[in-house]
Amino acid sequence: MTTISAVKAESYDTQVVEQAMDELLGLIGSMEHYVKPGEKVLIKPNMLEGLSPEKAVTTHPEVVRAVIKAVKAAGAVPVVGDSPAMGNTLKAAQKTGILAICQEEGIQLLPFQHAIDIPFLAGTMVRKFVLAQELKAVDKVISLGKMKTHSLTGVTGGIKNLFGFVVGPNKAQFHLRMQKRSDFAAMLVDLAQAVNPVLFIIDGIVGMEGDGPRNGTPCKGNILLAGTNGFAVDMVMAEMMGFRGDKLPVVAQALRQGLVPLRAEITVTGSAQNTSLSFREPKNMSALDTVLPKWLAAWGQQQLTAKPVIAPNCVGCRRCAEHCPPQAITLINNQASIDYARCIRCYCCQELCPHNAVNLKNGTLLNAILKLCGRK
Repeated sequence: MTTISAVKAESYDTQVVEQAMDELLGLIGSMEHYVKPGEKVLIKPNMLEGLSPEKAVTTHPEVVRAVIKAVKAAGAVPVVGDSPAMGNTLKAAQKTGILAICQEEGIQLLPFQHAIDIPFLAGTMVRKFVLAQELKAVDKVISLGKMKTHSLTGVTGGIKNLFGFVVGPNKAQFHLRMQKRSDFAAMLVDLAQAVNPVLFIIDGIVGMEGDGPRNGTPCKGNILLAGTNGFAVDMVMAEMMGFRGDKLPVVAQALRQGLVPLRAEITVTGSAQNTSLSFREPKNMSALDTVLPKWLAAWGQQQLTAKPVIAPNCVGCRRCAEHCPPQAITLINNQASIDYARCIRCYCCQELCPHNAVNLKNGTLLNAILKLCGRK
């Protein structure tokens, strides 16, 4: 039986988080069960961009501190690392408060700058990844994700957090290669197995609802989750957020591959085991892969997906244009303009816009179909 622990934590006060982390890990065997004395353990937080922790975009620094302390108490050597979607790791860590925690705890912050080949011959979508070389320099990995909605994958938790092992601009190639949500999800399933974290921990004390993973709204969850099966952790997390976890793309792929048990076979234990929240879903959560027949989903991707639309508050900062995988965005009169014939609906523009100036808009046909399917 797969067990997920879920405990209450009603603030980011250092003592509150530390006590909750002790309870959380104790329910699944304590940190000593997963890391051994002398091992070098890479803690991978969600450090999407250098934003203050109050925005709920990144893993809160106090949760990072609590995991660092737990790894130290087990006799192992913790390090923290990530490759943000925007900017470099040092600047992102400084703005998120994670750098200060690393300095206070006397541990190394690893900027993922160089990549190496990581073969994964068992992959269904990817047989070889090019990932941060730090993976080869550590003994164990802990995924320390954030409870958030996500316009492409529905939610981002422990599994999507591992996409940070893809170094910087290399992330764009996956959006180009895997334009269907189901294909991108299958890649994430392969990635999770290639990285193979020993533990998945989720910061849901304050999560994000709506247009995550960057431009949504902070939402109190008052919860921490943990488990060894990241797909199961994310399934339970999504369920607690108010979604059908087994219907989301990544978990659905894992279920098809037999990598996660059915929800009925997962035990949730702890003070927050009965948590039931109502997170507002992202605009594009009604995935064609899961709502429509495959033949219809394959027909007219451009017509049957929400399209990114530039809002009037665009300031022409060029961020979306510089990071658009198919280079479908140009600036006209100091405003972003999208070439929809080239747009692949990866939503990187919406995810990375610092001014929340990219909206996702369903077309008339898609709205009509979703209404027929009972999704509007």
